[in-house]
Amino acid sequence: MTNKPFIKLVNIGKTYDDGYVACNNINIAIDKGKFVTILGPSGCGKSTILKMIAGFEKPSTGKIIVNGIDIKDVPIHKRQTATFFQDYALFPNMTVFQNIAYGVKILRKKLNNIPQRVLKTRDTIYKNALKYSFKKINELKKMQLKIEKDLTKLSKFYLDNDYLWKIKDMRAAQFKQQIFILEKKIIKSAKNSDYHGFKLSNKNKRKIIWNKIISLLGFHRYIEFDRTNISNTNELQILKLIKFYLYKKNNDAKVDHLKAKYWDLDEWISYWQNFPQLKIEEFDKVNTTRALSKDEINEEVYRVLDLVRLTGYEHKYPAELSGGMQQRVALARAIVVKPDILLLDEPLSALDIKVKQKMQEELKKIHNELKINFIYVTHDQEEALSLSDFVIVMSKGKIEQIGTPKNIYEHPNNEWVANFIGQANFLNLKYINKTKVLIENKKFDTKHIKYQFNPNSINNNFKLMVRYEDIQPCDMRQAMVIVKIISITYKGIFFDIKCITKNKTFLHFHTIKQFHIGETIGIKWDFKYATVLVDRNKNKND
Repeated sequence: MTNKPFIKLVNIGKTYDDGYVACNNINIAIDKGKFVTILGPSGCGKSTILKMIAGFEKPSTGKIIVNGIDIKDVPIHKRQTATFFQDYALFPNMTVFQNIAYGVKILRKKLNNIPQRVLKTRDTIYKNALKYSFKKINELKKMQLKIEKDLTKLSKFYLDNDYLWKIKDMRAAQFKQQIFILEKKIIKSAKNSDYHGFKLSNKNKRKIIWNKIISLLGFHRYIEFDRTNISNTNELQILKLIKFYLYKKNNDAKVDHLKAKYWDLDEWISYWQNFPQLKIEEFDKVNTTRALSKDEINEEVYRVLDLVRLTGYEHKYPAELSGGMQQRVALARAIVVKPDILLLDEPLSALDIKVKQKMQEELKKIHNELKINFIYVTHDQEEALSLSDFVIVMSKGKIEQIGTPKNIYEHPNNEWVANFIGQANFLNLKYINKTKVLIENKKFDTKHIKYQFNPNSINNNFKLMVRYEDIQPCDMRQAMVIVKIISITYKGIFFDIKCITKNKTFLHFHTIKQFHIGETIGIKWDFKYATVLVDRNKNKND
């Protein structure tokens, strides 16, 4: 029997009021005690996910399940999370000790020798709350099921037309943005410099008004536009977009209304899932626990000071500490409250390289000691690879790949991941038959290549990904590919050689050997360290 993941993000999405989609359909499962890094470029949605787990942002869709309970609607202070901020967020008027002790004051300690009658009362309260919450959740789920059926009926409207289905999720903000993009394309392609954008004829303007009236009346019909004298593709796209957007607007309003009701019910389900625990916490606060004494607060503060190696600095103010020390204070303040999950939002980005490397070692050591979940957000590939048990690679609000650092580095899912993590070369690969492939116009045996080709592979284009460090210069007789050196960059412990093949493919490799610009040499690699990727830019059948 396998253990259930401690943290699960199920179909999480976040769309802001202006229509901007920060992340979409995010599904992540994390086991208890793991160090997981969310890696991606700026604007990919990684920090938004962290904020949603912490409670600073509310997801538009989906569930955030921790230890079997959906916490997406639970207040921040009720979540078993602590956040380690990028900007430290220390109180400048408090000493190191006071900064750390600030959070400890909310902790409570279990009383000794709790009377049996109190424990029985506690057990009864929990069972009654559990029974009542179960009843309420079932009622709410039945209501959600009815809404789901109604949404299914409404969604059939979008099946009338392929284009209608394509824009079914488009709302006012996205519609305006798309019109703006198409108008920019028209202006760019216009030969007449006095052309200032798309202008509708009076006839078509009147037809837009009639289509708006038809939409408001709730009829699923539309009046076709007059396309006379319109030859620009982008202008035709604008007319098509306006027509179908107005046509679906009435149905959109019904869908959005039902979805709002659905998520309102979902919020109540989340509340009732947490209800038994809330009742127990309420009971414990009065009957089975007490606030920490001054000596106990001191003990907790000195425990974490020792853990982050700041003993002796407890009476210093943040302004008197270095950047690395301030980071440790922020870390100590986060872990002193004993969270189940520590959220780290690019905490080392402002530090210089030496301090950063030292803090990376500290974080790894602290994680091994505490054995709690660390969810770390960064755009630094080296941090992600060196710190994590698992890495989640994101781009444009979507997950590109999830895996161990070794797996992601050596076997990326696609060209984007390969380029983002590390440095990679891409050679054109063509499937010939089940025994042969063509790489840079040279035949190679498929038995050396770790990829499951199939009969349809002959219609696809592929890339062979080889890391810079896995290419070696060699004797011409052993060469897999012949290249000409076009530049040499000294990197300290090696030379970065840039070269070009006969097919005009640019490659890089690292070596300690000295070569000359213009020299023609042979290169080779071990297929064990190469990965075949489908070229998605060229393939239509993939």
